[in-house]
Amino acid sequence: MVTGRKYVGRVSREALPRGTMQRIDYPPFHVLIVNLGGVPYAIDDTCNHAGESLAKGELCGFEVNCTAHGYLFDVRTGILTSPKGLCDNQRTFEVSVEGDDFVVYDHIPVVLPPAVR
Repeated sequence: MVTGRKYVGRVSREALPRGTMQRIDYPPFHVLIVNLGGVPYAIDDTCNHAGESLAKGELCGFEVNCTAHGYLFDVRTGILTSPKGLCDNQRTFEVSVEGDDFVVYDHIPVVLPPAVR
């Protein structure tokens, strides 16, 4: 499958200092963008277990906790790290540094037309 990308939003690097996170609205989703040591990461902000915003949680190392039940997700990969098996991993988004901003993109499938013969 070929994938493209769709613009989600941007946050200035100044507005997102190292070790902080921020929620971006991307209807019908919300995206959590995190600055870890100058490297940006983005995952779905809504915990897929109970619908709680991960932006309400705390960042500890590479993990963010969900305040509803204490689930931990690795913000680099979206993987549920604890407790295992009780809900799915979080969806991830692409983040790039463009000038003075962190810019978030969504991966979307691209349907290619059949080759013309």
